[in-house]
Amino acid sequence: MVFFNNVVNFFQSITQEQLINIGWAALIMLVSIIISPIISYLLIKMFNIKEKDRAKIKANPFYSMTKALIITVGIYVGLQIINLPQTALDICKKGFQIVIICIVAKGLVGFVDPKNGIVRKLRNDDKPDGNKTVASFTSKILKYVIYIGAGLLLLTVFGINPSSLIAGLGVGSAVVALAAQDFVKNLISGFSIMADKPFLVGDWIEVGLNQGTVIEISFRCTKIKTSDNTVVTIQNSLFTTENVINWSRMTQRRYQFNVKLPLETNSDQIDKIINKIKFVLYNNEDVDKDTIQVHFDTIGLDAMNIIIYMYTDIVAYGDYLEFRQRVNEQILKVLESENIKMAYPGQNVYVHQVEEKKVVEETEE
Repeated sequence: MVFFNNVVNFFQSITQEQLINIGWAALIMLVSIIISPIISYLLIKMFNIKEKDRAKIKANPFYSMTKALIITVGIYVGLQIINLPQTALDICKKGFQIVIICIVAKGLVGFVDPKNGIVRKLRNDDKPDGNKTVASFTSKILKYVIYIGAGLLLLTVFGINPSSLIAGLGVGSAVVALAAQDFVKNLISGFSIMADKPFLVGDWIEVGLNQGTVIEISFRCTKIKTSDNTVVTIQNSLFTTENVINWSRMTQRRYQFNVKLPLETNSDQIDKIINKIKFVLYNNEDVDKDTIQVHFDTIGLDAMNIIIYMYTDIVAYGDYLEFRQRVNEQILKVLESENIKMAYPGQNVYVHQVEEKKVVEETEE
């Protein structure tokens, strides 16, 4: 309330000299607003001479930061010229410091963003696996460091000594340490994932009872999108205790199938079926020819088994299912051409009937 009263009294007792100062202050503020985009553009252009696209230059995080800093400084200088009361000047000074810290922090956060700043150099968009995961993880860590640094500076603006605050928290350090155990464990596991790269964003993985496509890796957890379109959040520490299967790293998928023929199928028919199946598989461009195995495997109690074993370069699960369907249809057509149906588990039951002789006593009347 005292602040507003001082401001009201200031404008009530304003003099001609003060009006001139207000005019100069307004002019400085206006000039800072006008020249801020020009100076920002020239500074960005100076450090990036090869860039010709104005839109990309303006999209640079340092462009908006420099522009905001120039305008803020212009407003602050203008307020100093007006000769406001000391109480108002102190508030303006504190507000100026807060705004400067926020502007610089926002600019640095934009600078470490994987899409815009220096972290983008870690990416390699030419490779399908690239280093996008590392860039995203590094960006998040740097952003948190910037936020923490900005928060500590804001504390000093409000007269709070960060070191004293941290020392005051030492009383409950044991409790905090116990509560932060899981956080630290997940953080270390996150760095381990970044170093070993057992999977990257976009990979289809299986860990424990969960499997799906990795959509995000942070310093605390990893998110995967399952086949039923749900998002599962997994703590990074789980990846150090569970086996992780990365299905996206497969170069080939295995196809194995058992063709069970009736017991009455003769050897000539079996040879024809095996040769026809081999012919079909060798003419399939999706099959690795060096891995084809078609053999008369076993004679069982209910069927004679032909085992089919091979590999294909098709690794995408949906495409692999279509491949299996095509091969299965071709095998059925081979059996149909030989007029043979596949055997199925069964059991023959033989019933022995005993004829009962009935003795009919005839009585003569």
